[in-house]
Amino acid sequence: MTILIIGDIGNDVLKIQKSLQQLGLYTIHVFQSAYTAIQYEHLFLQEEIKLVIYDANLDADNCEAHCREIEALCVWRDVPILLSTSYEKPVIFERLLEVGIFDFILKPFDFFQLKTRIRIALTYYEETKKRKEHEYQLAIDLAIAKNVQKSALTPALSLPHIEVDGIYFTSQALGGDMYCWFQLDEDLTAVMLFDVMGHGVAASLVTMSIRSLLKEIIMQLIDPVLVIKEVNRKIYELFSTDGLDSFLVTAVYAVIDKKNGTLQYVNASHPEGVMFGKYGETVMMHANSPILGLFPSIQVQAKSIRLTGWHRIILYTDGLGTLYPDLKIDWSFFHSHSSQNSRVMLRKFTEEFGLSHLPLEDDITVVSITTSL
Repeated sequence: MTILIIGDIGNDVLKIQKSLQQLGLYTIHVFQSAYTAIQYEHLFLQEEIKLVIYDANLDADNCEAHCREIEALCVWRDVPILLSTSYEKPVIFERLLEVGIFDFILKPFDFFQLKTRIRIALTYYEETKKRKEHEYQLAIDLAIAKNVQKSALTPALSLPHIEVDGIYFTSQALGGDMYCWFQLDEDLTAVMLFDVMGHGVAASLVTMSIRSLLKEIIMQLIDPVLVIKEVNRKIYELFSTDGLDSFLVTAVYAVIDKKNGTLQYVNASHPEGVMFGKYGETVMMHANSPILGLFPSIQVQAKSIRLTGWHRIILYTDGLGTLYPDLKIDWSFFHSHSSQNSRVMLRKFTEEFGLSHLPLEDDITVVSITTSL
């Protein structure tokens, strides 16, 4: 453990050094200024600096000069800095705390005061170090969890009669949105998008739990009414205990039937999807069923839409609205890029709104389904 003393060599600095040695702290370096200490960076490559004691004859005239030195120390090393001074003006103390001083040692000081201040500062350093190590490990764990969650998103589907692709951006490391699709047979394609209320780790755990159930449910039941009823039952069964009622789920589930030329869907309190036709006609896919997870059983209604020729269906989560003033989505972008495939259109949408690098208020997911029947 290394301690630095910054200050003009004199009785006060020598007294501090002697007191540190009495405490069994012998790895001590003394420098006349912060800038000198920083210049000797190479001395500390093998040492862990845990504390800086800054001795200064403060007054109103030299306060800012000392503040600049202290700021330089804070940038150089994230360790507690104790200021040894006889100056006691509150306004100066406030300024020094702003620039990064951890605590003060008022002169003339006694051994007990110095020992107590040093002990508190070193304890703070050790606790801060442990917290940073924990945060570092947590960041690694979250990065792994984020990759796992992204791996659960279905890859793009491209067939002669249907094309499905999606984008997903989280407002935090992990999110509560999820999409998936399955080619059930040569005629039937099922697509689901759902949004767990909330953000972050808790919502993502619920999301992944639901995602793990969907393939079996959809492959066995197929029918939108039956699928949504079963998903609701599972969500209620898993998450209806005390304290988990905030994990309600909105969802939209659609089955595209190439043979019969239909799209059948259930919208469980999810934002309305929108379907564009070749000539600009628009059909809104309004909510027609209650939110999932609130009751053990629910009444579910499905709606069927005829599909002939080219259509593009845009499904999304409510975070999309945060990109627009007054939360009113402007569909002109999706209209203007109707001649491009889903992947290109979604990439341009991502670039248009800077989704890959700007901070987001909410998770944003968009799924594009293009049919040619």
